[in-house]
Amino acid sequence: MASKYNSEFNYRFLVEGETIWAKIKTLQGFLEGRIRAKGLEEIGKLKLEAKREEYENSEKTKSPSWIVKKLKVELMEAENWIASENDGFCKNNEEIEILEKLLAEAFEIAEPTRINGHSDEQMWEANQANEYTVKVAKDIQSEIIANGRPSAMTVRQAMSAPETWEAVKQIGLVPNDCHLITGSNDPQKITLSLPKPDEN
Repeated sequence: MASKYNSEFNYRFLVEGETIWAKIKTLQGFLEGRIRAKGLEEIGKLKLEAKREEYENSEKTKSPSWIVKKLKVELMEAENWIASENDGFCKNNEEIEILEKLLAEAFEIAEPTRINGHSDEQMWEANQANEYTVKVAKDIQSEIIANGRPSAMTVRQAMSAPETWEAVKQIGLVPNDCHLITGSNDPQKITLSLPKPDEN
């Protein structure tokens, strides 16, 4: 039985993307897949027509009976799937409508933040630090709610990007007086340091 790949609820709330530009990238990928699937509808029709013509021609030209029977079986098998395929294509078209609607809504939110002259792909790239920060912050928040404190691994992820670390400190997910250790860039000098007070 044919079915939708995702429901509107899934596309709206559950697909990858914590921020609007990341969500747009994900939805565009799904839409491309659904449009490609739509293209298979015409291909399927042409294949079926060709199979019918091949079978009819084999009968007219008095091909050996085993060839006629083989082609008839192939045609019967193809025709047996028509109802299911048509149902699938109808659901695919519904899904395309859902995705186009959600993308229109997403762009309405995203466009005011577009950097002048940037494509959708460039905006997705420019948004990566923001996307990472929101994801890590939500991971920390969920761990605090569930366990009373974030895991060491998630805190370490927050430490990976300076913007993320400052953002989770500013919102109070980690204590504001926690400072990142930095190391030497010189492989011959193994040293560690904390930021000076005026750098905090």
